Amino acid sequence: MSLNPEMEGKQKMRINLAVAAAALVLMNGEAIAKEATANITVPKMDCDSCAVVIKRALTKTAGVKSTAIDTDKRLVKVVYEDSAVSEAQLHQAIEKTGFEVRVPVKTK
Repeated sequence: MSLNPEMEGKQKMRINLAVAAAALVLMNGEAIAKEATANITVPKMDCDSCAVVIKRALTKTAGVKSTAIDTDKRLVKVVYEDSAVSEAQLHQAIEKTGFEVRVPVKTK
């Protein structure tokens, strides 16, 4: 069964609108979720075993994409999805392993 030309045109318009709306929703979702990087100082992280414990805790944290740890500088670099986890939650994940996190003082 075929639609008359007027109905067929309306059907195509509805489909085009639905596709445009879906594309807008997808683009909006990508714009909201962005990748962020946190550089976290862990003063007492001084060995590879410490690094493994911290890396494991962060890897289990939802939203964490990657971690890089420098035990010489006592620095943890975390790449994460800011819509899924906050920097404060990253600090908490590290602190749950028994290590203190040094929070930098923000200046104006």
